[in-house]
Order: sequence, then structure tokens, then C-alpha cells
Amino acid sequence: MKMGLRKKIVFLLILAFFLMPICMSGGVIAEEQANLQESKFVEIASVHVNYDKVNGMVKNGSKVSIEVVLSNFSKEVEGKKSDLIFYSDLEEPVWGISIDGSPEKCRSPFMIDHRKVTEARITVTGKAPEVKKRTEEKVILMNITQKIKEEYPVICIKEYITSEVIEDALRAWHKAEGEIKKANWTIVNATEAGINVEAAKTSLDLAKEHLNNSLECYNAGRPEDALEEARRASEYAKISEEKAESAACSVKSRNYGIIAAVVIIAVVVFVFLIKKRRKKRGIY
Repeated sequence: MKMGLRKKIVFLLILAFFLMPICMSGGVIAEEQANLQESKFVEIASVHVNYDKVNGMVKNGSKVSIEVVLSNFSKEVEGKKSDLIFYSDLEEPVWGISIDGSPEKCRSPFMIDHRKVTEARITVTGKAPEVKKRTEEKVILMNITQKIKEEYPVICIKEYITSEVIEDALRAWHKAEGEIKKANWTIVNATEAGINVEAAKTSLDLAKEHLNNSLECYNAGRPEDALEEARRASEYAKISEEKAESAACSVKSRNYGIIAAVVIIAVVVFVFLIKKRRKKRGIY
């Protein structure tokens, strides 16, 4: 029984050793693709990209159309042939290819005979993914690589995906954040001057709460709610600043009133003393 158990353990260790490269192959391929050397065996003649834009980024759900023209396929490659490999993160991408003006059935990989092909026109159309927040990384709209013995990148077109309400929510959030900082600065200055700004602090706390709610809504994929919460944060931040400024103005007004009263009293006393002195001297 002991020998049987040992044999099983040895067998499992050997199996794990041989399976390890297979398990790691996905990561290795991804790393290799990230470090591909740019292809020197073809040139990009032109690129045309069309999509609806929001702040320069791709509008979610919009139609994306891309056309790339490749030319000058090198005659120096081994075998005089290469494969073009296509990829896109667009929804339901439709690929097309024309070789020297003649449409061909597009497939990936697509074999190119460098001795015969002068120009390859490649197109892809598809729908930009629907998103509830701006993509954290640029999405691949079109990626073409060329494989001879190794794989070489030809062109990769990427862009962020967003929407109007997402961008509105982000702008509103940053605006509210700035207004909260401004209100906080006003409160700090007033506090250092010995002014009571508790009411302003209460409004500022509400502003911060709504700002946090806005961020939570955005991260949860609710840009409309994030926008509304950010607007509320701005409103309370403005109220907070106004209360702090009002408190400071009240103190200044009170101080000015005290100073004015002191001056008036001083003038009255001065006049009284002058009159009293004149009476003593018999001057009226």
C-alpha cells in the first residue's frame, strides 16, 4: 500500500510538471503579443476611422467604421507569403477585404501572396459596446497583425468608450469636488479667525456625503444617479461657502459697529472735556 501511494504521488508530480507549461500558455501568449516587434514587411497607405464622438471618445452603442489600406508587401519574406490576422472588440464586427480592388471572402487568418498583391483594403464595421461608465482602458476597435514565422503588429486602433451622461456625471463630480475644496478653505480661514462656522460645516458635511454617493453610483454603473448626487454636492458646497462668508461678514460688521461706537463715545467725551475746560476758563 505504501509503495502504491508513493507511485501515485510521483505520478502526480510528473503530471503537474508537464501540465505547467500548458496552464501558463495563455499568459505567455498575452505577454508575447504585448512585446511584438513592429512589422517591416508591409506599409500602411491610409487609415480612415468613423464613429460618433463624445469628448473625442467613442460614443457607446454607436456604429464604428474603419478602413485601412496596406501596400508594399515585402518580396523578401521567406515563402513570399504571410497571414493577416484580424481582431476587434466591437460588437458583431463585420470584416471585409479587397485585394487590388477585387473583393475577397474575408477570414482570419487571411493569406497574402507577396508576389501578386499590391494593395489590400481591409474594413471593419461594428457597434461600440454599451457601457455604464467610461472604460478604464482603451477598447480595441481594429487590430491587424502579420504572421510570417513570427507575428508582427501592423496596426492597432484603440479608444475609450463613453456616453454623454457618463461625461456629464464626471464633469459634475470634479466640479463639486472643486467647490467643496473652496468651501473648506473658506471655513478653515474663518475658524482660524475665531469665527463660529458650525452651520457652514454642517452643509459641507452634506456636500461631502453627496459627493461620495455620486462616486458610488458611478462605480455601480448608474451615471444618471451619479450626476444628480454630484449636483447636490455642488449645491451644498455653495451653501456652505455662503454661510461661512456670511458668518465672517457678520463678525466684521459687528466689529466695525463696535469700533464706530467707541469712536463716537471718544468724540463725545472729547467734546465734553473741551466744553468743561472752557467753562473753567470762563470761555463760552
